[in-house]
Amino acid sequence: MNKAYENMRNFWLDVKNLENRKGIMELGADKISVAGVEMPVPDGNQTKYLLVATNSLGDCSLYFENNSKSGLGGMIGGHGDEKMQTVAAHMLAHASKLTAQMSVDEKLPVPAAGCVRLFAVAKNKIFHIELPEAEARNAQNPFYPMFAYSQQLIGSFRAQAQEHPAHC
Repeated sequence: MNKAYENMRNFWLDVKNLENRKGIMELGADKISVAGVEMPVPDGNQTKYLLVATNSLGDCSLYFENNSKSGLGGMIGGHGDEKMQTVAAHMLAHASKLTAQMSVDEKLPVPAAGCVRLFAVAKNKIFHIELPEAEARNAQNPFYPMFAYSQQLIGSFRAQAQEHPAHC
């Protein structure tokens, strides 16, 4: 994982960045404020990563490692986009109900090839689960809605990029 991607990943995984922001909410028994998904993306003989995250303020971001000079691509969304904010709120609400089924750590491990890692972040811990992507896409899986919301956010970012190519 390159340093630029790692820095943005760490920013989203540290809810202390939100402590002084007005309107931040903590959801569920474990008081999460951030939720998202991380996926490995094959690039030739390398593995790169993609991260989609949202917080309870309605902020959403998509970051991915790439071959640019900085090594990082990304999009920021949520504010002013009612559809994105609604999807993000649903993803957070669903994640807050799943923390009991997740592992708890201080750091988030990267997902293995062919897997996705879903996560929810509270002040002092990170809840996460790694699933084969095929399982995450199974509508019978309890984590399916959270994964599906992350895919809807990716679709919204793609639509945003097509509508406003200069902003990406």
